[in-house]
Amino acid sequence: MHEAVPKTDAPTDVLDRFAGATPELARLRALRPELIELEQRAYEVLFPVRTGLGPATGSGPATGSGPATGSGLATGSGLATGRGSATGPGPGLATGPGPATGSGPATSARTAPGTVTDTGVSVAERAAAALAVAVEHRRAPAVSHYRALLDTATGETATADRIIARAPLDGDTATAAKAAKATAATTTATATGAATPGRIAAAVAHARLLTHTPAQGGLDVLRAAGFTDPQIVTVSQTIAFANHQMQLAAGLALLATGDSGTGTDPGAPSTTVAGGPRYTTDVLTWRPAIRPLAPGELGEEHRAALVGKARVDTPYFRTLGHDLGILAVRTAIDLAAFTAEGGLPRAERELAATAVSLYNGCVYCASVHARLTARLHGDPAPVRRFLAYGSTAVLGRRWKLITRLATGLAPVPATAAGADVEALRELGLTELALVDLVHCAAFFGWANRLMLSLGSVEGEDQEHDGRQATE
Repeated sequence: MHEAVPKTDAPTDVLDRFAGATPELARLRALRPELIELEQRAYEVLFPVRTGLGPATGSGPATGSGPATGSGLATGSGLATGRGSATGPGPGLATGPGPATGSGPATSARTAPGTVTDTGVSVAERAAAALAVAVEHRRAPAVSHYRALLDTATGETATADRIIARAPLDGDTATAAKAAKATAATTTATATGAATPGRIAAAVAHARLLTHTPAQGGLDVLRAAGFTDPQIVTVSQTIAFANHQMQLAAGLALLATGDSGTGTDPGAPSTTVAGGPRYTTDVLTWRPAIRPLAPGELGEEHRAALVGKARVDTPYFRTLGHDLGILAVRTAIDLAAFTAEGGLPRAERELAATAVSLYNGCVYCASVHARLTARLHGDPAPVRRFLAYGSTAVLGRRWKLITRLATGLAPVPATAAGADVEALRELGLTELALVDLVHCAAFFGWANRLMLSLGSVEGEDQEHDGRQATE
């Protein structure tokens, strides 16, 4: 059966730019139109724009309440729990002073709310962190984009120059962490959202840490620079989302052109992951490093964003609740990537999540998604072998190639090659299945970094992340 070729007349958005903006890329992305809208919406929430796709001119999140004029984006607080595609052809871009903040009925039951919360993290701090991520991923269009956003927010170019050169940001010749601690007493953002050098230095240092070694991600640098708990969540979301963008752009470019655009050697050996005894299908406990919202602090918008009691009852999601705007759209992306009908079988989407979690060293995420893979697949044996032996496990050719492509999108920069894609096509994976695989793998560039940096794991019973396995 041939897959329907969808319309590709949606306007170019930031992810299109980062991945190359080719007609073939647009055609592939349009196989999952809801994710086109949601990815752009996540960007707009974290990096508020005034008009079109250019960077914001202000230094803090906009508070305007005008609804988006594009098709398919909700202006209220309803979040989708269903499956399928959004009805609009592309991402709606706000034409008012900022992303919509109204709480009226959603225009689609499957799209993210328009709510944007301001935790006090300036656009300069967000852009600096995202620029640092783009530099490490060698994603030239993203470097240019986030550089322009940072230059506009700060009114100067020296900060971006130093980030791109990986130079100290505020004259400290040792480390950005030391600089942040030295200036902690004066690093609180102003009422207008302007950032001080110490806070920008701390955001960049944390971005580099979470990008390269997420399993070692702590919060000391951010705390020393004066970031509050809600602000730490916003910075962490910004960094994790930017990594997700870079890996998604690499994967989609690879599907469209055979080249991920990262400059890595396509003939190099495939990236591998190592399993081991610390990885398990047992139910584990995640302990937050900052105070999660108490159940009584959750309003109706929080509960709508979390989509279900299991998430409301989980400290991880209540920790993310400190920044409601990005939590809501992130939940929608999660559901759209992992539960949309057709395409890659659900068990193999969870397998991709497991593979990326092994690469990033996220024991908790690996446990959750290995359990889901085993439950959906019906045989836990190959999943246990994968946890124990990683890339050397006997999995069968299809699973071996799926885990190879997913794992190849996890490094910084991505190492996945065109040969990995072609091998899966030869096995009969459709374009829609490949698009699903890339989205699910890239989502865990986001999820792992939040889980690893905002808390730690203990081996006690706790409910999993709330995305229930279904047949």
